Order: sequence, then structure tokens, then C-alpha cells
Amino acid sequence: RGFDILMRLVNPRDTVQLVYFAHSYNHDLSNAEEKDHITDYYTKELREIGPVNSEFKIVEYAANMDLAHSIVEYANESSADVFAIAPRATRNPSSITEHILTNVLLTVLLCKN
Repeated sequence: RGFDILMRLVNPRDTVQLVYFAHSYNHDLSNAEEKDHITDYYTKELREIGPVNSEFKIVEYAANMDLAHSIVEYANESSADVFAIAPRATRNPSSITEHILTNVLLTVLLCKN
């Protein structure tokens, strides 16, 4: 898991913001129960192995934006020192991964799981 790989690189004094990107019309977020389930799962993971000042948030992006552009926009507007991604493992990087690597203006860590 990419999250586990990243947590090995994080120092106790670091702040981690774990972000889940989802279309505003995504079926995962179609009801409050599913949204709460996702939030509870990742919040628990951060509490168990993340630094103290960590947080989880869901970023919903509009139907007229694609995922890659939404992630790049979010990263470039953030005040982060490092931006990490954990895409699904494939032999070749996806177009989303390539777009993020070439357009995010921060140091990008690629945690391939």
C-alpha cells in the first residue's frame, strides 16, 4: 500500500494531509453513510500510524474537471513542501500519473504499491 510506504518516510514532527479526490457525483459519496465510512477509515489509519498533526479530507471536484487537473490544481495551491501520490501499480505510468509528475510544482514522491 502506498500509504504504508509513505508513512515510513514521515517524521513524527511532520504534518500529513491525506486527501481523497472524488467526483461530486461519485457513487462512493452518494450518501452520507458512505462518506462517513471513507472518512472514518482514513482518519483511523492516520491516527494509528501517522504523525500527531495529521488530517484527512475529501476533495470533491466538479464534473467538468478531470481528476489529473483537479489534483494538480490542489497541489499547486497548497502550502505543502512535498506532494506524494500512490497510484495503482501498473507496468507503465498512467496518463494521470504522468500529468501530475510533470505539472505539480512541488517535490513529488511516487509511492508505487
